[in-house]
Amino acid sequence: MRLLRCRPRPTGTAILALLILLAACASLDGGVAVTAPRTGQPSDAAASGIDHVTAVGHDPKIVVRSSTLNFLVAARGELNYNSANRCLELMIAGSPPAGLVWPKGTTPTQINGKRGVTVPDIGNILQGSSMALVGGFEKWGKSKPFGYKVDGDIDCLTHAPNGDVFVIGSVEKVGV
Repeated sequence: MRLLRCRPRPTGTAILALLILLAACASLDGGVAVTAPRTGQPSDAAASGIDHVTAVGHDPKIVVRSSTLNFLVAARGELNYNSANRCLELMIAGSPPAGLVWPKGTTPTQINGKRGVTVPDIGNILQGSSMALVGGFEKWGKSKPFGYKVDGDIDCLTHAPNGDVFVIGSVEKVGV
C-alpha cells in the first residue's frame, strides 16, 4: 500500500487566488472605493486582534469601527432609515434589514430631512441610496461576536433583525 503525501500549495498560488478575488470585487460597476486611510500604520485591531466599535450620533445613530481591516464579501443594497430606533440599516432584496458597522471616520448626517452618513473619501450617502459594499456579515444578537470591544450604546446592532450585521470595509454609492 502506498501512502499519499499532501503538499502545501506554493505561496504564489495563494497570492494569485487573492488577486483574482480582489479583481472580482473591484468589478462591481466600476470598482469599490476603499475607505482605509492612506497610512502605513497598522490599526490597533491588527496589533491586538480587537476591533473597537463605537456608537456615534443621535438621529441617525450609527456604529463606527476603529480598524481598517477588511473582509472579502461583496454586497449590494439600499441604505434605509429605521425611524423606530433611529438607526441606518442595509436593505438587500429578499432579506430582512441588517445593522451596519461603518468604516473609521464615518459620521452621521442629515441633509434636507434625509438621514445618512458622510464617509471619508466618498462623501454623503443618504437614505434611499444604493450602495456597493465590501466587508463581512457578523451575528450580533444580544451579545457581540468575538474580537470586538464596544464603546457606547450599540442598539443598532443588538436589535438588528436576526442579529445580522454587515461590517463595512469599503463602500461606494452607486445610485440616488
